[in-house]
Amino acid sequence: MNTDSISPAPSAADGRDEAAARPAAEKPYRKGYRLPPELRDDIAAAHRTRPALTVACALTDAVTALAAAAVCAWLLTASHLLLSVPAALVGCLFIARQLRALENLTHEASHYNWARHHRGWNDVLGWLFSGLPTGGRLSAYRESHLRHHGRFGTSQDPDRRRYAELDLEALRRTSLRAFASSVAVRITRYQIGWLREVKTDLLATAGVLLWSVVCAALPTGLLAGPGAGVLAGVLWLVSAFVVLPVLRLVAESDEHIYSDCDTVFDATITNVGLVQRVLIHPHADGYHTVHHLWPGIPHHSLRRVHTTLMAQDPDYARRIRMRQRLLETPRAVSSSS
Repeated sequence: MNTDSISPAPSAADGRDEAAARPAAEKPYRKGYRLPPELRDDIAAAHRTRPALTVACALTDAVTALAAAAVCAWLLTASHLLLSVPAALVGCLFIARQLRALENLTHEASHYNWARHHRGWNDVLGWLFSGLPTGGRLSAYRESHLRHHGRFGTSQDPDRRRYAELDLEALRRTSLRAFASSVAVRITRYQIGWLREVKTDLLATAGVLLWSVVCAALPTGLLAGPGAGVLAGVLWLVSAFVVLPVLRLVAESDEHIYSDCDTVFDATITNVGLVQRVLIHPHADGYHTVHHLWPGIPHHSLRRVHTTLMAQDPDYARRIRMRQRLLETPRAVSSSS
């Protein structure tokens, strides 16, 4: 064995020096918020999961996306080219929005927010109704996402790494054109990094392909002809692999500003504008501050908790960072202990 490459064992003094030199960023951000005691019962009650409601949401997202694929495919085969192209663009955006909603429900499953007291069912339902159509592997996503929560703000935080690699805080929000340009120059690197982080594999990709054939192409083909069936499958795949990553990048870039604070509360953004709630952050994903304070609160209770805190906790209402328009940059706040 070559001993030239073996370093001597570090001394206790070396260890102290190394600890002193270790950057402060390696310590996870403090929460930076204290709940008023009189609201503790409300927060505890908000953790109750409702599996039937979440399954209904997932089924609605999937069925409406499949219906949109079928209708757009029919329009492409039956309409004039000038009408069919806009229909295809709108259809792909709508399908991608529904897929984004399903991704957010996969996120819910990663926190056991489908069925907290039946974790096996939580994972089965989450994979079957949201992971399968979007190509998400729940176990890999959970491992990555829980590092985001547990190591928030450190070099082990996968979201902060993407923020740094792509300079997401520098997205230009001065105009829609500038914002679109900023997203366009980052999208390829973003998607590669995201797929690497969640370890999307061939089996997960095959699930999306199978879904596009069995659930989109075949039913549409039976109803509107083989040509429409093929187009429905293509629309689904374009939505999943081209449009959806754009929505996900925008959503992720909305959620945090790491550079000017050192607490979870101050580094997290709540996005409550109409465009955010409808298109970018379905299923109350925009109420991100509440989510980071209490990750076990399911999607159907996030807005209610945010509203309660805004009305009954002046500190929360004063300090929260909110974006009400897509191009708005939230006001920077001072970190608070």
